[in-house]
Amino acid sequence: MSENDQRREQILDAAAAVIIRLGYNKATMGDIAEEAGASRRTVYLYFKGKEELFEALLYREYMHYSQAFLEQMEADPRGGTVGGSYRALFKAVSSRPLMAAIMRRDRRVIGNYLRKTENLFAGMSSGWDSADFYRALQAAGALRKDIDAAVIAHVIEIISYGQLMMEDFKPRERFPPDDEVAEALADMMDRALLPKEGGSSRRSKAIFRQVTEAARARLERSKRAREATQTTRQGAANDD
Repeated sequence: MSENDQRREQILDAAAAVIIRLGYNKATMGDIAEEAGASRRTVYLYFKGKEELFEALLYREYMHYSQAFLEQMEADPRGGTVGGSYRALFKAVSSRPLMAAIMRRDRRVIGNYLRKTENLFAGMSSGWDSADFYRALQAAGALRKDIDAAVIAHVIEIISYGQLMMEDFKPRERFPPDDEVAEALADMMDRALLPKEGGSSRRSKAIFRQVTEAARARLERSKRAREATQTTRQGAANDD
């Protein structure tokens, strides 16, 4: 990694710490520069403003999170099941507090950014239907076929988001250990949703990889589109 790349990563690390502590709305470029041990001028050499810096941070967070998810799933012999994928997701999210805040739409941390019609993640959901993913698992024999895939998708989303948002209802210190919670939920999902004959872990893992890589590709396209839009707007402003 070059010195410039190292400095950029240092600024992004500082931004993550400041935004988790103060929230996106309150955080300033000065706060981020101070956290990074750099001048504001240095930060502005890498990022034109707070929104551009934040979007670079969101992009990095999602890419790191999705890679951690894939690695956890591949390393787990039971990773090809719905429960195994939940266990991998839980571990990947729990190690990245900013990603957890993004997934639960934490307004204190991310402000109103994700409510903007033009945001980095807006293009990711276009054309994506989670029910299609569960239909693919059913077709691969990794999921019961007697329950509608849309119902399965909805129930799993209830469980996943419910776990992410539990701190709104109960103090963190009263939580059972995270690993035990993840294991219990994964076991219950598999007991409820695996077909009696089991399923092919290899085939279902391939589906999880395909879906994750497709999501990463959609985010990459969204990132490029945002950069092109920002460049066009900057050019128009300069012309004025």
